[in-house]
Amino acid sequence: MRQAFRQHLILKYGSDLIVAGLIILILIPPTMTVLMSLNDGAFIRFPIKALSLRWYGEFLARDEWIRAAVNSLEIASAVSLLSTAAGVLAAYAYARSTFPGREASYLFITLPLYVPGSVLGLGVAVMFGGAGLWGYTLYGAKILVVAAHCMWALPLVFMIMVATFRNLDTSIIDAAADLGSPPATTFFHVTLPFVRTGVVSSAILAFVISLNEFPMALFLTDGDSRTLPVLMWMSLRSAATPVLAVAAVVLLVIVVMGIGLVAWLFARREEKQW
Repeated sequence: MRQAFRQHLILKYGSDLIVAGLIILILIPPTMTVLMSLNDGAFIRFPIKALSLRWYGEFLARDEWIRAAVNSLEIASAVSLLSTAAGVLAAYAYARSTFPGREASYLFITLPLYVPGSVLGLGVAVMFGGAGLWGYTLYGAKILVVAAHCMWALPLVFMIMVATFRNLDTSIIDAAADLGSPPATTFFHVTLPFVRTGVVSSAILAFVISLNEFPMALFLTDGDSRTLPVLMWMSLRSAATPVLAVAAVVLLVIVVMGIGLVAWLFARREEKQW
């Protein structure tokens, strides 16, 4: 009797316990990072003897950290805007059209995802690092980093939006066309409102991908355009103070806010469907 009861408990709650255990394992590294950012000591070490906010003050007081954080936000915002606009349009054309080489075009657009970031970063640096634009050298310029990050962000946006457009009821688009609506008007006023959740999710994903990208930024940035992950790596090699953990917490908070926004959008969509 007891054995049957135990088997019943395992079948009923076993999967929940496994999921809970995996969630705890995933949350341990971010939790340790937050604790290390509150360390009062001069170096990152465990156990923590005292808690303090001194390293948050150090982060805000040093121009190099603030400049790196601003660079990361500016680059990620530009990548999100450009890759989302191009990815949505490319996905719409792919989903709504039939043309020779259609499947090959899908592979061509998503191909950069399978190339390591260090290879892409080095290739972009070699090809365009010595070039100039309107009298300015491209190497170290934020626009070059944006272009490199789009090579990863755009394919992700494209893949998400292709799946989104495939689930769209095309009869609505056809009805708008039958009523005389121009293609551009139909796209912006009929199609986009129905896929706005996918568009916003893609934009946030592109932002997060660029914000956390390290190998390409390492090859393409200099002192003025250095991003936060690159500065964190340099700080780790020189002096591993808890300000490094503070920078990691800043990235973590931004990413969690982005994920929370996506979850909220999907929850609202499900609520409206009901």
